[in-house]
Amino acid sequence: DACPCRAHRLVGCARRVIARGRDTRPLSALLLLSLAGACRTEPRQVPKKPASAQSSKPPLDHLAAGELPPGQSSLFGLVIPKGMTIQGQFSDSGLAFGALRAEAVANYVRERVDVGQVEVGAARTVFPACRIKGGPETRTFRIEVVSEGPATRLIVQDVTPPPPPPPEVGVSDAERWRRAGFSPDGKPLNMNALK
Repeated sequence: DACPCRAHRLVGCARRVIARGRDTRPLSALLLLSLAGACRTEPRQVPKKPASAQSSKPPLDHLAAGELPPGQSSLFGLVIPKGMTIQGQFSDSGLAFGALRAEAVANYVRERVDVGQVEVGAARTVFPACRIKGGPETRTFRIEVVSEGPATRLIVQDVTPPPPPPPEVGVSDAERWRRAGFSPDGKPLNMNALK
């Protein structure tokens, strides 16, 4: 019992635990006020995008899953997808081939043509009468996407009807009817030729 601090064992002995005679209440109050002030700030709110901006479409500079990128070649204004090569092009038809899935190629073509009807089959998708966006406006095309195992064939045919012949100068309407085999009232000239 030589140490005078033994009566206060929970506080400690000498200057090891607390220094007697110093008032720490102002320091404690300042610490509590600074912590209380930090708790009063409102949580930062992240501005929400309008509903029209939130969509499932990818940005314009990104491709959706399974979407094919455009290539460098084109048939009658239709840019063929990357991975396909042109095997032949003539005045009224063209052919491209590539190791791509037929469904992906059909979706690629669907985005690049104006079409009223699409015929979808097990091994082929046909766009019977369509106009190519960015292509010649006065021409109509038939586009076929044909699955050939792991590859796909793309066939583009110009099916634009030929323009009617210009009327002959100096020929009467009665003469035109006669040349067609009819009288001016629309009756056949030779009834035996119709049988």
